[in-house]
Amino acid sequence: ELATYAALRGAQVLWGRCYEEQGAPPYWPWVQAIRSYVREKEPEELRSEMGAGAEDIAEIVSDVRERLPGLRTPPQLEPEQARFRLFDSITAFLKSASRRQPLVLVLDDLHWADHPSLLLLEFVARELSGSRLLLVGTYRDMELSRRHPLSLTLGELTRERLFQRVLLRGLSQEDVGRFIELVSGFAPPRGMVEAVHRQTEGNPLFVTEVVRLLVQEGEVGARHAVPLRDSDTWSVRIPEGVREVIGRRLDRLSERCNETLTIASVIGREFTLEHLRPLIEDMTEDRLLEVLEEALAARVIEELPQAVGRYQFTHALIQETLAGELSTTRKVRLHARIAVALEELYSDNIEAHAAELAHHFAEAQTALGTDKLIIYSSLAGERALATYAYEEALAHIQRGLAAKEVPLTGSQPAQDLQEADLLFGLVRAQVATLEFHELHEAVVTIGRAFEFYSESGEVDRAVAVAEVSFIGPPGHRTGVAGLLARALALVPPDSHPAGRLLSRYSRALAMEEGDDEGSRKAFDGAMAIARQEGDTVLEMRTWAVGAEADMNYLRRHDALEKALRALGLARDADDPLGELTARFFAVLSLRETGNPEEAERHALVLLDIAERLKGRTNVALALHGNESINSFQGNWNAARSYSDRGLVSGSFTPVFLGMRAHLEYEIGNSAQGDINFRAFVEMIRGIPLGPGLLHGQAALVIPLVGRIIGRLNDADLARQAAEAVISSPYTTPGFTGMARAGLALLESLEGHISEVRKHYEHLKVWQGSTLHFVAMSGDRLLGILTQAMGELDQAVAHFEDALAFCRKAGYRPELAWSCCDYSDALRERDAEGDRARAIALLDESLAISSELGMRPLMERVLSRREILGA
Repeated sequence: ELATYAALRGAQVLWGRCYEEQGAPPYWPWVQAIRSYVREKEPEELRSEMGAGAEDIAEIVSDVRERLPGLRTPPQLEPEQARFRLFDSITAFLKSASRRQPLVLVLDDLHWADHPSLLLLEFVARELSGSRLLLVGTYRDMELSRRHPLSLTLGELTRERLFQRVLLRGLSQEDVGRFIELVSGFAPPRGMVEAVHRQTEGNPLFVTEVVRLLVQEGEVGARHAVPLRDSDTWSVRIPEGVREVIGRRLDRLSERCNETLTIASVIGREFTLEHLRPLIEDMTEDRLLEVLEEALAARVIEELPQAVGRYQFTHALIQETLAGELSTTRKVRLHARIAVALEELYSDNIEAHAAELAHHFAEAQTALGTDKLIIYSSLAGERALATYAYEEALAHIQRGLAAKEVPLTGSQPAQDLQEADLLFGLVRAQVATLEFHELHEAVVTIGRAFEFYSESGEVDRAVAVAEVSFIGPPGHRTGVAGLLARALALVPPDSHPAGRLLSRYSRALAMEEGDDEGSRKAFDGAMAIARQEGDTVLEMRTWAVGAEADMNYLRRHDALEKALRALGLARDADDPLGELTARFFAVLSLRETGNPEEAERHALVLLDIAERLKGRTNVALALHGNESINSFQGNWNAARSYSDRGLVSGSFTPVFLGMRAHLEYEIGNSAQGDINFRAFVEMIRGIPLGPGLLHGQAALVIPLVGRIIGRLNDADLARQAAEAVISSPYTTPGFTGMARAGLALLESLEGHISEVRKHYEHLKVWQGSTLHFVAMSGDRLLGILTQAMGELDQAVAHFEDALAFCRKAGYRPELAWSCCDYSDALRERDAEGDRARAIALLDESLAISSELGMRPLMERVLSRREILGA
């Protein structure tokens, strides 16, 4: 109905339909919609509307390349960057096309949509403003669970207020009566209308099928045109479920028609005459067309517009009912026949139909074996990777490996080229879909493929798999550095591939091997080659790698300089992933050195880039950057909002839990703080002890929470975590410093002053900055430690520095704590003027903590004031 009105108002309506697990390629609903548009347009008009994005769109819509011959192949890019480029090209095309004529794009049955299609939907939805494009999606809400991919998409769209939901409720009794009249040509008796409405509750599918059955059986017609007496009642024979209703409709078709439709149902929701012809050998083409005409007349199937010989079942449940009546053995044999027939049919363009073939060969595995299943799963996976449908690629490749009986886990190298290629595809899908703490699986996969390629002389493939880019967990020796060193030995030292490998090697040495000097040498080598080759993308990424290394080695100003140099190349490089990395470390360096306004500016852009690129780790990093800035400034509601989104992002979960627990305790919400803290502790206890981010954070968060709530919980975990980080020769100074700061605070709380003294000198690196991942200034930390050591004059000096830093930066929660802790030191020193200064500091602390709702600190300040007053 909407499409009809849109057409009457001069709009063009495009349809895309989603099908359930039938080997449809990624982005299928979008492909259908764009394909129907492309076929109607003149090439020059199409070229104008698509612009430079035509070559990207052609990667998933082959008709574009047919209509616009001569298109180049898009450049090889990183997975998330390539997906972003495709999405941006499609969005720009649709908006451009809608300027000429308003467009209505209908995506039907979204509950069956593949994940990449949903990601594209989110992307396009964000860009609709100002366009003449209306996007309409239909779905069955009864199909959705909380973790259904569409539920997550709807959550994203709801959060950004990008869509309006229209609930389609059951038909009213009046509507049911009108529908019966339209179908039958007669006004139905009121009792019949009441009975149909009562039994179906107005469900449109049930109403449609029941009324058609009534008409076919002659229950509605001229003999019922005269109204019956009110005392007469109707009893409509309603089957127990819609499948039975459909079954009755199918029973009215000929046996030959049912047999043909059954075969078609195994092909899928959509099928063609070419699909059916080789499967029904004892029927001429004319007779087959007659059978299909019978099904068309009964409206069991329908012809697809603008496609001769292409049909689809009018409702998915009709196809499901037919397929469900087959025995397993018969279904397997049919899939086998379909697989063989389609393979011959698609012989000239096999890759484009690899997903469909893989589906049928998988269903016929017991009859046909696994050889073809492995081949087509691999092809389908590679095609999905080429179109940035990483979730689909992961499923195809895992199915191929399972058919080949290759374990998905373990370090066993590939045994042959086919297995190595599957593992190469697997790792590219893994880095785009795994959670942050699972990325070690991708490193193992890289090694398994690399071993085979390097040993068998496949140098290009070995270098390509070593170049797979991802942000691994810092502080953990994954073996990437050694693998990159081996890859570098395979290529000429000044070559372009060497430059790309050196850039990755620089990061691996700094973050996984603790080799700062080696990292700088690799950085210089990568930068020299980038400039020699004029590769702006490589230069930008290498600057970003350098910023990460400097930040982790506590060279904050150097990190900011490198990050800004990378961002200066962003416009020319057109590399969103490189820009994201550079902005993240710009945010960290600006935040830690007390420039939150500039940090927030970068953080907001960072989040926009991350949401466009998707990728769990990217989004989590951006959310963390925004959350921490708001926490440092006391913007609790904003920090909570970013934290909530971070906790469902599927990455960095322990980091978000630890920071959230600290936030909730800060404002006196102890019940929620306890929940987050316990979850944080349980996750950390479930991770093997080791160096790096998570245990460094645990070492620091546990004693900080203890200072807020006045009791120390899980001190054993904090101590073990800290010692695991500090004792590792591979941990970066940033994480070692975090762990040492936490351990020193723990020792001060437990009164082990001699141990505090051992840490103090090491912790001076935090002067004039904040600690990683917690809103605490390094100067306040040093003040607390020197006070515990009894060096009160030195403590006063550190607290003065803390006040100056926090006031300049606008870090008000930390300023309030610094005032209170400073007051304690002055009260303990009790020199001339200290008492008055201590009272003034408590007054300032109380004013800030009252305004920000920091109840635990307010109570502490009030108790101090009572002591000083007495």
